[in-house]
Amino acid sequence: MIRDTRLPSVNRLRKAALVLGAGAIVALAVGCTPTTEVTVAGNAQTSQGIAVSGTGSVAVQPDIAIINMGIEVTAPTVAEAREQAADAMTALEEAVAGQGVEDADIQTRYFNIYPQYSYAEGAAPAITGFTVTNQVEVKVRNIDSASAVLDSAIIAGGNAVRVNGISFTVDDPEQFLADARRDAVENARANAEILASAAGVELGAPISINESTSYSEPYPPYYAERSAQDSGGATSVNPGEQELTLVVSVVFDIAGED
Repeated sequence: MIRDTRLPSVNRLRKAALVLGAGAIVALAVGCTPTTEVTVAGNAQTSQGIAVSGTGSVAVQPDIAIINMGIEVTAPTVAEAREQAADAMTALEEAVAGQGVEDADIQTRYFNIYPQYSYAEGAAPAITGFTVTNQVEVKVRNIDSASAVLDSAIIAGGNAVRVNGISFTVDDPEQFLADARRDAVENARANAEILASAAGVELGAPISINESTSYSEPYPPYYAERSAQDSGGATSVNPGEQELTLVVSVVFDIAGED
């Protein structure tokens, strides 16, 4: 879009060469994270200018552990499998609660009952039993107790317990993002200034700013099947650091060409 038909043709071509749709900027994003867009008042024409992206990040200490665990039991009948799985899950949940985890932080994520078959040569498959799988997600808000929560659940669930993974996150990431936002905008401006200098034009004020957030979480896989009689040291759990990254897409005006 040409904003002034009196522009010299060289300037128009130069300016057109710098026009990038804001949609062409690829930004890292997480599905659960909202995108923020700011359009500067009086600059509704965001399709013309220098469009760039900038990145800012901050490393923080996670304060929440999320453990995905469950119970898996196989028995000759559905009733027996369900009953044994229910008893094991009750013991697991009681053990987790005994470590200070609230009921609201224990969420069922998966439940399934499926048959087991034998495959004899020359015969049709025959059902030999049934497997009940019940998985929960446990949010540990006192991250220092993550090891104790994990070990108590494993011991309580016995041979039926399955631990599918543990991850770490930050309960309130917004409190850490101010510095990352400033760094991202400064990075975007630096990129735009390089483009403007190379094109021989002067960088103007930002017309629009679009932000997206990415949380890079440490997610060490952890798998376990331990007997209730198994005794040993506590399971080592190290939350490490989490990197919060902001990517901003900024469209800058070209000064002196209105």
